[in-house]
Amino acid sequence: MQRKQRDYRNWKQSNAPYLIAMALAFVMFMVIAPEVNEGNAMAPTLKDGDVLVVSKTAYNPNRKPPEKDSMVILEKTYAQDVYEDNIIGRVVGHPGDTVAIKNGKVLVNGKEYVTDDGIAGAPEDMKKVKLEMDEVFLLCDNRDELIDSRNPDMGPVDMREIKGNVLLRVWPFSDIEYLKKK
Repeated sequence: MQRKQRDYRNWKQSNAPYLIAMALAFVMFMVIAPEVNEGNAMAPTLKDGDVLVVSKTAYNPNRKPPEKDSMVILEKTYAQDVYEDNIIGRVVGHPGDTVAIKNGKVLVNGKEYVTDDGIAGAPEDMKKVKLEMDEVFLLCDNRDELIDSRNPDMGPVDMREIKGNVLLRVWPFSDIEYLKKK
């Protein structure tokens, strides 16, 4: 009996680093994922080639929507007519909100929307859109790009299509930054 206990203890000590590494890898791939930003749709906040950490957060009409002003990522398959890669956008409107663009201003429920970083406006007017109870409205920070809910091929986004929240930028090292809305 003592020999079995000693063998088990030795096995545990010699394999502990591998077991910990496997547990961490499992958690990493189930909870967070790396993502490379392609293109300049989120400039100046994100640059082409930035490596991001994304939390795998599921949303649906029965749960709280992603926070306004936070960045989310959509699956590649969501809007293939709009962009060939994952789409990253900033949440501007929540279920039940009305979003419009008039005279270069983004209006959410009649009030001008400006990000915490001061990004405002959009180049082209857009008629009012009333969001359904399962939809959010996304805008790119580079408002000259039309890879967001303004694009008629995409429109408001069903919350179930959100792959996760952008948490932080880890590359380039000189630009490491926490990006999740506080």
